[in-house]
Amino acid sequence: MPVIVPFRLTLTGDTADDHQFQGYDGYMALAGFAWTLSLIANYADTGKIRQRGDFDGRHAVRANALEEGSVIADFFVNLRNDPADIFGVAAAAIPSGRFLDALVRRVINRNLGQNTSDDAIAQLLENRSTTGDVEALVAIAEAPIRQAHGVIGAGADEILISGGININPISKFTHETKEYVKQNIEDNTLTSKLLTVSAFNANSGYGSVFDHDEGHVIPFSMRRETLGQVRQVFSWGLDQYANRTGGRINATFTRILAMDKRPKRYVIVRAEPVVNK
Repeated sequence: MPVIVPFRLTLTGDTADDHQFQGYDGYMALAGFAWTLSLIANYADTGKIRQRGDFDGRHAVRANALEEGSVIADFFVNLRNDPADIFGVAAAAIPSGRFLDALVRRVINRNLGQNTSDDAIAQLLENRSTTGDVEALVAIAEAPIRQAHGVIGAGADEILISGGININPISKFTHETKEYVKQNIEDNTLTSKLLTVSAFNANSGYGSVFDHDEGHVIPFSMRRETLGQVRQVFSWGLDQYANRTGGRINATFTRILAMDKRPKRYVIVRAEPVVNK
């Protein structure tokens, strides 16, 4: 039976306190958020990553007319399928609204440089067949999330994002997060490191690695021709991670940095397996 999951944006500060925002930047920002929801909803409802053409997620997201107080924008996602029917045991016994809320939280906050954990998608992130999909979803949501920040400084100082069946706070867009998503500094210096593969999508080349020097997981991407050369290496590395056998990969990459020089993403150039002895 279909489930309707609500999401709300509350814009405050600047002219939003007078129930207004700059027309172009404001509506483009709302469109960016709607597009983000469409990408995530499509994956939650079908188990497939889509970002082009006429796909189910585009039709699943609806919006109400804006309300005063300061400016309130309500969105609704119409989920037709139970997560357990799409993802099996990775989403067993999790209500649809709770699952979508956790997935939206994960995708948005990862793009803001914030790591979040949620029991509702914990098994999904542990399942090696879907962890790469979630990382791919994080990556393709980067552009619309950047677009959704467009109204910050152009009619609003903050956007509070709430959602799920209970309309719980999910995240905030601020001047600081706008700077974070806007700044992509390319560091084209080639770096080689031993890394643990924690997620990998063999079709897109997106995924994540645990960098033992940084002490946390970092997303990665690669060019299509590179994917053809290293697909088996990363698949092997993911097997090593899933089976807890300790094998790492020796990866050479360039980096995309945030404004504070923290790495946002690695761009893989080549890789080879390193077997534990």
